[in-house]
Amino acid sequence: MKSLKELQESFQRGILAGDDSILAEVNDSGKEERMVLFGVYRNAYVSRLAEILADDYQQLHSYLGDQAFAKLVKAYIDANPSDRRSARWFGRHLPDFVSESGNYAKHPEVAEIAALEKALADAFDGPDAAPLKIEALAALAPEAWPQLELQPHPTAIRLTFRTNAAEIWSALKDEAAPPKPLQMPEPQAIVVWRQDFMARFKPLTTEEAMMWDEAAKGVRFSVLCEMVATFAGEDEAELRAATYLKGWVDMGMLAGFQTR
Repeated sequence: MKSLKELQESFQRGILAGDDSILAEVNDSGKEERMVLFGVYRNAYVSRLAEILADDYQQLHSYLGDQAFAKLVKAYIDANPSDRRSARWFGRHLPDFVSESGNYAKHPEVAEIAALEKALADAFDGPDAAPLKIEALAALAPEAWPQLELQPHPTAIRLTFRTNAAEIWSALKDEAAPPKPLQMPEPQAIVVWRQDFMARFKPLTTEEAMMWDEAAKGVRFSVLCEMVATFAGEDEAELRAATYLKGWVDMGMLAGFQTR
C-alpha cells in the first residue's frame, strides 16, 4: 500500500503531467468510471489557472476576445506547468511566451500589452519605499547639486515598446474602443512604478528616456545636464534636466538621492 506522501505525489503527477498511474488507486463509482471522476480534478485545475491568467491579463483578454484568449491560455498552460506555490507567479512567462510564438508574429502589440500588464502587477507588488520629496532637494546646498545621484523608486520598471501598445491598453482600461495597432516610428520608452498604492506608467520622450536611463545608472546630475545639452542642444539644457527631475519627484518615481 502506498503511503500518504506517495499518493499525494502520484495525484499531483496526474493533475500536472497527465500521469494516469493514480487511477490504480481510484475506485469507480456507481455512476461514473474513475477516468471521468479524476478528470473533474484535472479540468478544475486547468480552469483555475485560466481564471488566474484572465485576472492578471484583463486588458489582453479584452483585446483578443474570449475565443482567442482562451486559445492562448490553453497553449500557455500546456507549455508552462505551474511551478510555484503561489498562483501570483503563474502567468509571469506569458509576455515572453507570446513574443516567441509564431502565432503573434504579425501582431507584436499583443506581447507588449502583456508586458505592460505584467510590469504593472510587478510594480504593485514591489518593495515599499518612501518617495523622494521636493523639499529634500530644495534643501540641498547649490554646491552639492553637481554631485547629486538619483535613486529610482524600487518598483520602477523600464520598458521599450515598438508599437502603440500603451495607448491600446489605456483605451481598453477606459472601456473605450482601442486604436488600430501601429508600429511606432521610433521605440517608445516607458517607466512603470507604484505611487500612492497604485501602479502607474509614463511614456518618456527620447531625451527624457536617455536622462532616466543614465540617472538609473548613478550618473551625477552635472553629467546628466551635459548629456542633455549634447542630446538636444545647450539652450536651456539645465532647465530641461531640472524639469524632468521635478516631474519624476512629483510623480513619486524616485526614492532618494546621494551626493559624493
